[in-house]
Amino acid sequence: MDAKTYMAGVFHRASGTYERVGVPFFGPVGAELVRQAGLRRGESVLDAGCGTGACLVPAARAVGPLGLVVGLDLAPGMLSVAATEIERQGLRNATVLEGDVEQSAILLPAERFDVVLAGMMLYFLPDPAGAVRSMTRLLRPGGRLAASLLAQPSPPEAELLGQVARALVPFTTGAGDAPFTHRLTTERELADLLSSNGLAGVRCEEVVFEVTVERGQVWDWLWSAARRASLESIPPRLHGAAQAALEASLPEEVYVLPRTVRFATAVRPGSLIRRRVT
Repeated sequence: MDAKTYMAGVFHRASGTYERVGVPFFGPVGAELVRQAGLRRGESVLDAGCGTGACLVPAARAVGPLGLVVGLDLAPGMLSVAATEIERQGLRNATVLEGDVEQSAILLPAERFDVVLAGMMLYFLPDPAGAVRSMTRLLRPGGRLAASLLAQPSPPEAELLGQVARALVPFTTGAGDAPFTHRLTTERELADLLSSNGLAGVRCEEVVFEVTVERGQVWDWLWSAARRASLESIPPRLHGAAQAALEASLPEEVYVLPRTVRFATAVRPGSLIRRRVT
């Protein structure tokens, strides 16, 4: 099984609890990515790796009824949740599509979109440069790409994840790690990735989001997103014991974690002919 298929399966299985365990994070980050992208009324947007709609929903609101937002993801469970949310909110200018952004040439026409959003996804890909080239191909000349990635964990987060890893050693390994294929840990690495693959005018900004996790939420929080990948190696019959061991090892009732997210925006060179929206 290749890395993308594996991670799509992890997120498919996480879709039922993703951003639903009382620890909001991806929603605020998605809203900030939409703000950073500077979406305008009537624009067409691709949300690559859309997940359950953290960027897709605010993007659809931002471009208005004459705009269009297409959410693309490899995990059918995430797409199902996103589609349900689109319908629940009555967003008729948004839709979802199952597929791989690196294979976009067979899914979507070139130069179709004014904006491509790549929220919290580039470091999961085995070939992020290829993905950026594919996304650039989908942009009209003068179109914009906006991406977000977690920066290095803050000391409080690193300490909590270290405690998680130590507590779960009898059950699994690497429980505090995220299954990133490429770290892209510095602003320079992210800027070079974009500028080397068809984009210009790269601008980066870091924003800190404060996440509060109670001791009794930590287990569910880990299962609800990418770190689920290591926990799935724990046999189901040992889940209760593993959760109890983890919670008994945590010295604090509440953990306040500053999480730094790096945002980057860039432009496909060329002149964009603006369409009049009435």
